[in-house]
Amino acid sequence: MISVEEALARILAEIHPLNITHVPLADALGLILAEDVIAEEDIPPFDNSAMDGFALLSKDSRPRNGNPPRLRVTGGIAAGYIANHAVEEGSAMRIMTGAPVPPGADTVIQVELTRSDGPESEWVEILQEVAPGNNIRPAGEDMRTGQTALQRGTEIGPWEIGILATLGRANVPVIQRPRVAILSTGDEIVDVGEQLQPGKIRNSNGYLLEAAVRRAGAEAHRLGVARDSVESLREKLTEAISYDLIVTSGGVSVGDFDYVKDVMQEQGQMNFWRINMRPGKPVAFGRIGDVPLLGLPGNPVSSAVTFELFGLPLIRKLLGHSRLVKPQIDVIVEDDIHERAMRRHYVRANVEWRDGRFVARTTGNQGSHIMTSLLNANALLIVPEGGITFNAGDTAKAMMLNWPEVEI
Repeated sequence: MISVEEALARILAEIHPLNITHVPLADALGLILAEDVIAEEDIPPFDNSAMDGFALLSKDSRPRNGNPPRLRVTGGIAAGYIANHAVEEGSAMRIMTGAPVPPGADTVIQVELTRSDGPESEWVEILQEVAPGNNIRPAGEDMRTGQTALQRGTEIGPWEIGILATLGRANVPVIQRPRVAILSTGDEIVDVGEQLQPGKIRNSNGYLLEAAVRRAGAEAHRLGVARDSVESLREKLTEAISYDLIVTSGGVSVGDFDYVKDVMQEQGQMNFWRINMRPGKPVAFGRIGDVPLLGLPGNPVSSAVTFELFGLPLIRKLLGHSRLVKPQIDVIVEDDIHERAMRRHYVRANVEWRDGRFVARTTGNQGSHIMTSLLNANALLIVPEGGITFNAGDTAKAMMLNWPEVEI
């Protein structure tokens, strides 16, 4: 058996980001920029007002003989329009937030610091002296022409979408989204809508992994179930090799009907198939033809945990992410973990911030078939190899499942 670290290193050494493609801006969320984005214009593109008020010459705001200056109002400018004349000495123009500052004006005073007879008044009194540049957002204050606005390798989130839209990028160069084939194995598996018969179980793994793959940012395609025969598995894997990645569940242990390893060796290559961990010792990685295959255990919790440890980083590397694994933090264990395991044990737990520290409570029965142990789990407590145990109050490491992008 190899260690978790060696298994992950072997997987990632074989995986490379997919090709560059261009997608409409609205479809770019969650993808990775494949090129630097350079601003081709100043943002904002013109000096504009940060307030509703009046555009004027700053020197005209100075009191006269102790009285507020009274200026002629020569027009108004709304957002989206430009002035048809300049502001001259002794005059002002009404201006709305976002409207271009008219020629001649070097400052904007907010309407609250003025007095007039109303919105149609032909004069305005300036109640406070204002400095040049007051309430003016200068052209290029946010981004300058030629500036790198977003760097290659950036994950595109809502804020990045806003930047790209501001720069007029209707189509975005990104690393293409992986297409992942998901294949369950076993004669005992029936689909979720079928009536259970004696000895049968529903295909929970197929749907669980489909959701996990989608949440990781890839396209998920369930290919159904390969029955417990080499012929059925070959048929399904022949269909799967048109995808970027194959994820199977079941069929990678040492049973008489665990054929995934055999077909991998027959049609591609096997890198490894056992890892020193629980749940999830029987994990296989290799290729069918040129397509990477990650073979996960059949027990549902084992399948879920090993996907988080290996499937998620694999998909993130295909997507071009630079940060591949979820963060680990120190937590205080709230309940005893006395089951001695010689393999590294990943215990489902719920972590919360309490009294200035992270506290972890396990989610009950940790059997690899107990799916309800996943429900309240937002972390995996890491119990090191060698039969180590924890008492309540001890400090342990926890991998945070719900914080894939947070630096702790």
